[in-house]
Amino acid sequence: MQVISRVLCRTTFKNPIHRASLHSQSVRGMQVTSKNDKQHNYNICKQLCEEAQAKSLMAAEPLNGPTMQKYQDLARQHRLWLSLGGFQEQGPPLPHGGDLPAERQAQSTSSSSAAQSSDDTSQDLAAAGAPSQPNPALTRRLYNAHVVLSDTGALVAHYRKIHLFDVDVPNGPVLLESRTTLPGDKLVVCDSPVGRLALTVCYDLRFPEMWQRLAFDMGAQAVAVPSAFTKTTGEAHWELLCRARAVECQAFVIAAAQAGKHSEKRESFGHSLIVDPWGAVLTKLDGSETGVAVADLDLERLEAVRQKMPIVHHRQKGHRAYLT
Repeated sequence: MQVISRVLCRTTFKNPIHRASLHSQSVRGMQVTSKNDKQHNYNICKQLCEEAQAKSLMAAEPLNGPTMQKYQDLARQHRLWLSLGGFQEQGPPLPHGGDLPAERQAQSTSSSSAAQSSDDTSQDLAAAGAPSQPNPALTRRLYNAHVVLSDTGALVAHYRKIHLFDVDVPNGPVLLESRTTLPGDKLVVCDSPVGRLALTVCYDLRFPEMWQRLAFDMGAQAVAVPSAFTKTTGEAHWELLCRARAVECQAFVIAAAQAGKHSEKRESFGHSLIVDPWGAVLTKLDGSETGVAVADLDLERLEAVRQKMPIVHHRQKGHRAYLT
């Protein structure tokens, strides 16, 4: 009997209210009254950056919070399985209940060129120094979580993004996702209507060994990767990476992407797509529309691809030579 499942791949909203809205986006603007005093102007900007960071942390919620409950109701109401990427999950308190650790208090600077060359437009790239006064919101960090809900509203699986985007460019910007976000430490695969489904988030797409572990060692038949690639990296790498991961892992890739212009300096590439195990793009949206892409996932085709080219077995043999 042929096993076919229908998948809906949705672009995210251009102007969402909360990041849990299928990997949504938070944009902050600053308004200041500059004076003829550089230190005064710097201090004001520094204070606003700290407040923006604090607001990001305060927006985080536990998995049983009101936002997740709304999506559970939505899944139950429409009898749909939902993949929610980019959910700001409230993390544990920092040691001693203090501000961010000293190693994360180094001043970070932002630039539009650096932001455009990163993968994730949902990152907080604001410049921020160490808070001058203890801030209650900075006594904990958050997780960038990917949650799967069943059509009954049950929380089936929960993954915390492992690969954080931390970049220290010599003589350039310092972009630290880890300033507000803790990395996860577990790979996650769950049973779903599309077979064994692996959970990843955005920047994870660049780490093939993680995907191979999910497919070959944990049995994933499909991998969901909700993302927010910038226009620059998206044009160069988005479809290339999605197809490469599908081919080398012999798995379906379900890649919902944020799309469109969020502000004058931030634009997401979009182009949500679903790729089959042979690397064929089954469906794709354009770079700006909000909508749904639909594809049928044929698990018999997946097994046929794996049987004709048994990479999993050849990988095991190869490990004897290059893994010791």
